Amino acid sequence: MSRSTLAGRLVATAFLGLLAGCTGTERLDSAMATINQDYSRLQDEALLLNIVRRSASLPAHFTTVTTIRGRSRFFAGANLTLPFGGEAPSDFSFNPHMSVEQGPGFDVSTQDNQEFYRGYVAPISTTSLAFMLRQDYPPELILSLFLESAHIQSPNGTERFFNNPSKVADFKHFQQLVNRLVDQGITMETAFLVSRFGPELELKQAPSIDQLISARKGNLSVSTRGNNRYQLTESVESARFCFVRPQEALFKLARCKLESRNEFQLGDPDFFGSVGGGRVYFEAKGLGKVELRTRSLAEVFDYLGECVREQKAKGTLLTIRTHAGPQPIIRVRQGMTMNAVVRTEFAGDEYWIPEGPDGGQSGAVLSMVSQLLAQAQSVEDIPINNTINLIGQ
Repeated sequence: MSRSTLAGRLVATAFLGLLAGCTGTERLDSAMATINQDYSRLQDEALLLNIVRRSASLPAHFTTVTTIRGRSRFFAGANLTLPFGGEAPSDFSFNPHMSVEQGPGFDVSTQDNQEFYRGYVAPISTTSLAFMLRQDYPPELILSLFLESAHIQSPNGTERFFNNPSKVADFKHFQQLVNRLVDQGITMETAFLVSRFGPELELKQAPSIDQLISARKGNLSVSTRGNNRYQLTESVESARFCFVRPQEALFKLARCKLESRNEFQLGDPDFFGSVGGGRVYFEAKGLGKVELRTRSLAEVFDYLGECVREQKAKGTLLTIRTHAGPQPIIRVRQGMTMNAVVRTEFAGDEYWIPEGPDGGQSGAVLSMVSQLLAQAQSVEDIPINNTINLIGQ
């Protein structure tokens, strides 16, 4: 064979190798493009499974993907045999070989640690509720999902509202309160809680610029009390409930300031926020007071489990008011899967959430719970138990 023919074959082989490399890159790009979609689907399935488990009074179990690694390797080579010597065969052989290895790798961990469960059982903070209300979720859904109960005192007496899915009368009574609050424009705004830090100080001269800067770095400020007396104060950002269009006299005193930042002294009864725990408190002297109890993430799963249990036992769908009309908070069907947006298997049965309007607010519920679950995670404290490698085909 002539040298030109041999050179042509080598060029063709190299070209094929480049094509294989390009194909591998395109396949990797395609695989990485679907990671987000696949991960969100797996996460929704895990959330649905835990809701179904809680409906059967079984504990929830959580895992998370801590690391996603992309991998793309291309190997190419060739074996070339040339005739040499008098006894050598008259032909030669050229055997190219190549291989492509690609695919994402996942580190999967069980969230069985103290750090996670602290966030899991702690009452949901008002700052988290404010974040939810700033999104496009119906306020009726947010209040129904994250409020456990409410008490309203007035000169005419005390009204008590319990958000209990297993008692339809209590649930409907609570929804009346939710609609009453939403109609008056309940929302949340940023607020700052100011509290004293340490005892009052008596100084011979005013604090220097360096001392004021040092205090500011520690999120502290210095206020003057007179006669060379000074007080360090700490300001903590929080959130408070307020009303945009209040109609009742009690709620008018909790009107939103909207444009200005509010500062409240720690212990002010008209703060209408939380200073720790699940109690949100507001009081107007002579008019009454409002007390709301927020749930923890663990209690949210219990609540959703109760909703599913009511569907299974009585066929009752617990609905809330929305712009599109009454819609179920969550809708989970059992049995043959048709048009499912999320599905999972538990105890040999399939459970699924229907897509479109039939699913009600199920998608929004999974989205909010997923966000709160992420807040409860601390990657530094999650042990890596196993690794799952998925190789692209």
